[in-house]
Amino acid sequence: MISTLIKTTQTNSYVLPNYDLKTAKANSLVNVHYQQNDYQALLAQLQNGNDQGWILFLAPPGKPNTQFFQQAGINKNRVLMIDSNKVNDNLALLSTLLQSNNYCTVVTWVNELSEEARSLIEKDAESTNTSCFIYCKH
Repeated sequence: MISTLIKTTQTNSYVLPNYDLKTAKANSLVNVHYQQNDYQALLAQLQNGNDQGWILFLAPPGKPNTQFFQQAGINKNRVLMIDSNKVNDNLALLSTLLQSNNYCTVVTWVNELSEEARSLIEKDAESTNTSCFIYCKH
């Protein structure tokens, strides 16, 4: 989780040195990652994005380290979290949250993501221009 990322980047810049911003999909609102501890694209989006709205963590596997965000130049008051024990269906709630247009970025973790679910999420994200980061186990 992001709280462990501070340990690996404490002496480095907050966008990890081996991360090339040019390889990020700048036009894609939905970013799906299968390495659950790779938050480079998320950090780049949060640090370089122009939108100063809410950042929502939906059912993270641990509690995000708000001190890390603050040290990375991200206002911790922008960060909201919905605990995993309060969520029955991540993808259904993600769709609702994206449609609400209340957040600039929504981040969630799921076991797997079908192409159909991804397509629906992309439509929801595009309808409100909301960035979405999904971390999958499979």
